Amino acid sequence: MEPITFIELANLLISFAILAPSGHNSQPWQFQVSDNEIIITPDFSKRLNVVDGNDRELFISLGCAAENLRIAALHHGYDSKYAFKDGKIVVTFSKQDVCKDDPLFEAIPNRHTHRGNFTGVKIHENLLQYVDNEQNSSVMIYESDSREAEIIKQKIAEGNEIQMSNTAFKRELISWMRFNKKHINETRNGLCYNVLGFPATPKPIGRRIVGMFLNPKAQNKTDNAVNASASHFCVFCVKDDNAKNWVDLGVFLERFLLKITSAGIAYSFSNQPCEIPSLKDQLRQNLNLTACPSVIIRLGYSKEPKTFAPREDVKVKDSED
Repeated sequence: MEPITFIELANLLISFAILAPSGHNSQPWQFQVSDNEIIITPDFSKRLNVVDGNDRELFISLGCAAENLRIAALHHGYDSKYAFKDGKIVVTFSKQDVCKDDPLFEAIPNRHTHRGNFTGVKIHENLLQYVDNEQNSSVMIYESDSREAEIIKQKIAEGNEIQMSNTAFKRELISWMRFNKKHINETRNGLCYNVLGFPATPKPIGRRIVGMFLNPKAQNKTDNAVNASASHFCVFCVKDDNAKNWVDLGVFLERFLLKITSAGIAYSFSNQPCEIPSLKDQLRQNLNLTACPSVIIRLGYSKEPKTFAPREDVKVKDSED
């Protein structure tokens, strides 16, 4: 078999990179390829101006994509390192002589965000120690019946009160919802009806129906049930809020999510307290955190079938274009 060219390898690696999570499944990334580099640049046309006005979640998503890229590269015989330069992530590759495959590679296509309630079964402490075996100070893990978890639940509820009373927030959220198969195929992104557990509807009808249920009371009813069934809550932090730190957090977060996936643990995001500045400050103070909370996930087990959000076809650019 003839060796593949780097551009062929890059296309293969990018097919794994785009399986990373992103806010509203917006997929806010672009890719350029040069001799031994893949450059990940933000696609600001996918910016979530209301819920992510400072692009925190956008840059975290880019970091997640970079980590998928690097894990896939190792599987295909390449070492890599990344650097954040001029608002872009530059991943540099070198061929390795000895195979050092990452066991998390198999988890990349299986990782997905759980959308329903958990089973209520507690995760064993030994399993959590495996997940957090790097003992990274970026994440704090709390049992669901702890004082800290109760604080997080309260801030989630307060976040719902604020966001679901905000017309601009609801308008942006609905704009990223996909209500039927044709709608999904038109965009290959966004929050899809089947992933969210909705029946397929025509777009105008779907928007009206969803709009009726986007209110604080309904959202808190949903989140209260999920929170009550979760085993643990995790808060991911950065020392200071800036793009480089968000990218680095995304790299760590993706490894964490892949470990969860490989261990058979389900998770869901609940970032409301990190998306509203006043609640973010309160959460930091109430949890006695020395760093800035940036991502919140809930952990547990699930019996529901896995549903995967679609991905766009990525056009790889030559860096000289």
